Amino acid sequence: MRKSLCLLVFLTLVTFRAKAQNTASNAENEVKAVIRQLFDGMRRGDSAAVRAAFYPGSRLQTTAVDKTGKPVLSTGSTDAFVKAVGTPHPDVWDERLTGIEIRVDDNLATAWTPYEFYAGSKFSHRGVNAFQLFRSEAGWKIIAITDTRRK
Repeated sequence: MRKSLCLLVFLTLVTFRAKAQNTASNAENEVKAVIRQLFDGMRRGDSAAVRAAFYPGSRLQTTAVDKTGKPVLSTGSTDAFVKAVGTPHPDVWDERLTGIEIRVDDNLATAWTPYEFYAGSKFSHRGVNAFQLFRSEAGWKIIAITDTRRK
């Protein structure tokens, strides 16, 4: 009887862990899909696809170092970014991710994505994006992106 109880507890724990890992894996894939939607939309100049990746009230920030060596943080408008994506420009905006690391807990996800940015075929800059995403009733949406930029 004791062996049966131990086996039952063991199988329950293994099943629970497998379900939890599957759920986390699904969430990670959904988060990756939203990030891919953002960058695919940028490449196409599709402001509607880019807008759909963001949650209302989202924010965009960039860290940099000014000419005196002082660290600065600037905040941009998501609306202005979406408008810029949809405004015709001569070169394709191509942000190429060189990695992606995702963490998910409940309705919050973070993604760390090193990238290289190209305007057409010309390299512009590189850095890291730090995404914050929220799982809303409409699915995962970006609530904030903070990035670094280096030549």
